Amino acid sequence: MAESTGRSPWFYALLGCLGCLGIVVLVVGGLVFFGVRTAQQVTADNEDPERRRNRALEMLGAEREPGGYHVAAVVSIPLFLEMAVFSDRPPEDDSWGGEFREEGFFYLRVRGGGDDLRAFFDGETSESVTFREMGLEFDIEENLGRGDLDRGDFTGRWATFRGRTLYEAGEEVGDLVTLIEFVCPEDEWMRMGVWFGPGAEPDVGDTARGSGSAGLAAAGEVIETFLEPIHPCGRSV
Repeated sequence: MAESTGRSPWFYALLGCLGCLGIVVLVVGGLVFFGVRTAQQVTADNEDPERRRNRALEMLGAEREPGGYHVAAVVSIPLFLEMAVFSDRPPEDDSWGGEFREEGFFYLRVRGGGDDLRAFFDGETSESVTFREMGLEFDIEENLGRGDLDRGDFTGRWATFRGRTLYEAGEEVGDLVTLIEFVCPEDEWMRMGVWFGPGAEPDVGDTARGSGSAGLAAAGEVIETFLEPIHPCGRSV
């Protein structure tokens, strides 16, 4: 006959509860540590102007800023999110408070939220939870044009809307919003650009532009010119 240990079933139940509690403590502790490290990394990336610029260009795979803009901010959360913000207003005292003059560009690389962003891109919904969580909202009125992109190093599409960009600083910026989806081969990340600013005058049809020039245009040629320095999937061989 097996010898009884004399221990109550409650003893083993308590051990099980303590084991679960220990796992919860480890998970919460790990998340807190990850959050603190990420916050420190974001702060360090944005405090140093040169480091901020290098990180932004690295995210875009670019050698120079698109549109002649200034790198305003970068955010990187490993395995989840990368974001770079470019503004036509240079940061004051090497820091940026969310200001634009008339135009700017956001680049977003996210592992989750792709369905939400694509639904917004396709006009299936009038707002995006992903953008709103970033403090970025749009007041979109009408679609002015759509098109495909196939440059060799990436494929994608664009859509230009008449509307304003509302940022968390309370600003309303621009008359046009162009959404750009970048598709990289065999890559699960969702990549999207948001280019916003004043509308071009009707008689401005050339593709040459710079920051603070005649404005954005709902034309594929202008968008392709703007994207020339950007290689989000890496340069093609």
